[in-house]
Amino acid sequence: MNYRAKRLEAALIGLAVPEELIDRVAGEINRDPMVSHNFQRDWRPYNVWYVTKASSKEELEGKVKTLADKWGLEYVILYSLKTYKLDVRFDLRRGISRSKLKRLPEDPPHVDALGIPREFFSKVKSIPLVREPFKGVADVLGKSVGETLDLLLQLIKLGVLRDFHATLDGERLGFRENAMVVLRRPECDRAADLDESTHVVLRNTVPGKWEYPCYFMVHAVDRKVIAESVARSFREGYDMLFSVRDLLGGSDMGKRIESVSD
Repeated sequence: MNYRAKRLEAALIGLAVPEELIDRVAGEINRDPMVSHNFQRDWRPYNVWYVTKASSKEELEGKVKTLADKWGLEYVILYSLKTYKLDVRFDLRRGISRSKLKRLPEDPPHVDALGIPREFFSKVKSIPLVREPFKGVADVLGKSVGETLDLLLQLIKLGVLRDFHATLDGERLGFRENAMVVLRRPECDRAADLDESTHVVLRNTVPGKWEYPCYFMVHAVDRKVIAESVARSFREGYDMLFSVRDLLGGSDMGKRIESVSD
């Protein structure tokens, strides 16, 4: 489910963490059930980056401040202002990510205004591999499978739900590298047009601390493939923050994303 349909706030947090504290700080970050991604990246001063959500900016900023103050850490909070693309697929021949361009609605209706049982949304977040995968969803609504599929398509169009897809373990396919590419200009439309870009998000800047308004991800089998791809599209005005370590864990990440969407 699109978190905006639940009126949640989402932000990417950058923390400046001393090397000897990374594991302990990461463990505390991961205790927040709203954290869906947590990576160590090769950047200074902010070397730990995680995504979390909350019901308000005040709540989100409060929990980040509590954690940072406990460890005496500098940080930046980068809110998601507009999502241009959210799609992760893999080009197995080229060894790099390849995704579809699909602009996401920025103001989907609130789930509570739709008159749809909450159980429906719990059912559709993970569809079983059975002969009639949507029958259980249809039963919750008291509708036919055909009527249920029509409703699902409408909710995807409205931006309440994202499209259905199978989740692949990119690392097992050889895609062990990823880079968070940040642009000094708000060229998110241009970034979203790249086949290789996956998450493309416009975020706030923090004067004197973080001057990059546009962010996108690229995944590949090695760093050279990523660097060459980005250089072909942007000759200047960007930096790449490569992942050093997944501090949450791929399997846990998938479970968290599913849980947070409930």
